[in-house]
Amino acid sequence: MIHPAFMALARQPGLLLEHAGAYADLASAELDEWGEQWKLRAGLSTIAALLAVLGLGLAGAAGLAAAAVPLSAMPMPWLLVVIPLVPLLLAAGLAWRVHRLEKAALFAALREQMAQDLATLRILEEE
Repeated sequence: MIHPAFMALARQPGLLLEHAGAYADLASAELDEWGEQWKLRAGLSTIAALLAVLGLGLAGAAGLAAAAVPLSAMPMPWLLVVIPLVPLLLAAGLAWRVHRLEKAALFAALREQMAQDLATLRILEEE
């Protein structure tokens, strides 16, 4: 016996093209969303890495300054710690933010829609 879905497609062939177009639209929307998420992650990760490099460079310069000038001769020696600490803390905060971002599975909604369509076909087959 011929499956009822095939009978419907034989009577209205435009349904298959419409359904395939809807799948393509869904896949395109999900790919766009994934791309935006990837751009956000890449941007935040890049800024965090640059801040970490800046903090390490400032820490190195502070170490050289502390080695060259006695701490008793410095007017504000605590700045040798605070100045490199600021970009390092910002880098750690951004890295934590990137880590906490939700990682969405690629094409999850498309897979779910396909599963629903297959379940519908199975129900039609049983009738």
